[in-house]
Amino acid sequence: MAITRKGFNTSAVLKNVYPLVEKAMNTHKNQWLKCMSKFMSARSEMLFDTMPCDRIVFSKDDEDELFKALNLSQREVENGLHDTYYWNITPFKPSSAKDPLTIVALCIIRYFLIKNDKKNLSLALVYNSFSGKYYPSIHYGFFQVVTPAKYRHIMEYVVNYKLTQKFELKSTGSVIGAITVTHNTWLNSYKKMILSFDDEDITYVIQQLHNRIKSFMKNIAAVYYKTYENKDYISYDKDEIPEEEGGSGNYHLADNDAFKLQRYVENTMNRLSVSQIDYKTCKMCADANVKTEEVRSIFEAIFNDQKNNADLIKEYVTDMIASYMAQATGNKDVASIAFFKFSTSVKPNTKDPVIIRMKEIIEKLLDSASVRYRKRKHRIATKSSYHKAFASYFAISIINANK
Repeated sequence: MAITRKGFNTSAVLKNVYPLVEKAMNTHKNQWLKCMSKFMSARSEMLFDTMPCDRIVFSKDDEDELFKALNLSQREVENGLHDTYYWNITPFKPSSAKDPLTIVALCIIRYFLIKNDKKNLSLALVYNSFSGKYYPSIHYGFFQVVTPAKYRHIMEYVVNYKLTQKFELKSTGSVIGAITVTHNTWLNSYKKMILSFDDEDITYVIQQLHNRIKSFMKNIAAVYYKTYENKDYISYDKDEIPEEEGGSGNYHLADNDAFKLQRYVENTMNRLSVSQIDYKTCKMCADANVKTEEVRSIFEAIFNDQKNNADLIKEYVTDMIASYMAQATGNKDVASIAFFKFSTSVKPNTKDPVIIRMKEIIEKLLDSASVRYRKRKHRIATKSSYHKAFASYFAISIINANK
């Protein structure tokens, strides 16, 4: 039997469930934020991966954590859903409209939408998209065989050589970036329905988000399986890191190393963007000429000016890693003493254009971040201390981000 709005629609979620969630968010917002922080931290590597290799599992424990944080009863939420027009319809699509977690997550989106709290709305949208009924189950559905977590080299080839900028994964550079574009478009398209929030609207917006994430995954899976079947990934040999992707254009790395470079840079930039200046690291970088507090002050100034410095920081990180990998033999893991020694060693008479460019970046960032440096850099030993502190901080950050 077809279910139409006229004569069948109800507002059970708005009347029965949303008030429970609203009250819980009003009184337990800090607990919710801690729950979100834990959720994001546990998945950060997979969320910021440059390719959708992992299912990013959402477990019953994750579900229980949300309800515990909100001090909310799943049974009470489910009882509230009993009054929806669709509760007794079996089967009903989307089945997730009967799932308490999915409904609560949508209510939280509505809560922050009404409050115009964009920062927490963004967090709520990410949580919703990567909860059990969306990304994890859709990923599982498309990659039950030849799983990209097991055949990562195939997905690496697909992302680097087969996807165009029309693919959001390619244009944004990460799984979370692509899904954020997807759910932001969804939110803008169905904002009125999320605000009106009758039960027919709710089932529709749930299905629409599911369809959009499904379309994202389907398009990539089609290319992935075609590449697997044709064995296209076997034919490539060498790759150069292009300037437009943060490279110097001067390094020819084997493909496997090029993929590692991308991953190392992505991990490092993600860590630098979400972490505060690490005092312990600053202390390790200091010496008689550059004290710990000064090191911290310099990096606070550099990272606080993202508008002017973000591209320079990424270029420096990329060149630091690439220059090491280009000369290393055997193990090229950056989370190593060998990487630290190479990256912080003095190279006074180098003619390598990449090393020269790295020195230019150090000079530019130090000049802009430290009046004290500008006054003292005429002394060679002092200037060398500042440069070494700068290189050491980034080397340690790269190591910690890629352990």
